[in-house]
Amino acid sequence: MAPAEDAGPDTASDTASDTAVPDTAVPDTARPDAPPPDVVRPPRVPRNHRAVATACPSERPATTCMGPLGGGPPVQCRGSAECTMGMNGRCVGNPHDGCRCNYDTCFNDSQCARAGGPCACRLNTRGASGANVCLGGNCQTDANCGPGGYCSPTLGFCGDFGGVEAYYCHTPQDECIDDEDCLTTTDGGFLGQRPYCAFNRETSRWRCSNMACAG
Repeated sequence: MAPAEDAGPDTASDTASDTAVPDTAVPDTARPDAPPPDVVRPPRVPRNHRAVATACPSERPATTCMGPLGGGPPVQCRGSAECTMGMNGRCVGNPHDGCRCNYDTCFNDSQCARAGGPCACRLNTRGASGANVCLGGNCQTDANCGPGGYCSPTLGFCGDFGGVEAYYCHTPQDECIDDEDCLTTTDGGFLGQRPYCAFNRETSRWRCSNMACAG
């Protein structure tokens, strides 16, 4: 039997190979400031958050303390000259609580690395006679909370009585973002305490509370 005639080159295959689109990577056109897909932003920007660090004042006015006359709370000092065991020692107190020395523990965030939170300035949070103090927590500014994250101040277990005690990052599991989210909260706490949004250390998330202390 005669061999089959050669039909010539496979023109269809050659044409396909000549016109095939090379397998190249598609360039990433996402916005450069967009967070990675695994980072969940809070539903909105918290009303109180610390975008940037600020230095605290090193100047501190002198103070005197008029403690109780006779018996009563302890009197550790009467004037600033007696407070020499730390930075910018001042004698503070009142007849109800007595007189004691307190000291600046920081002037900037870098001095608070072990505490975890930022340096809280006296003029912002504790009055002119208060001290600069290192707060606890897990962040000092928003940048410590990852892309799209926010670092906010939180009250402690005593609510307004104890004031701001730490700064923590918001999480995707948070039950609140601002105090306004907690207007109807009754957490078994103090009825005279306004409801507030605070970081709960037991659950590692922000949740509503109206816990408080009385002094």
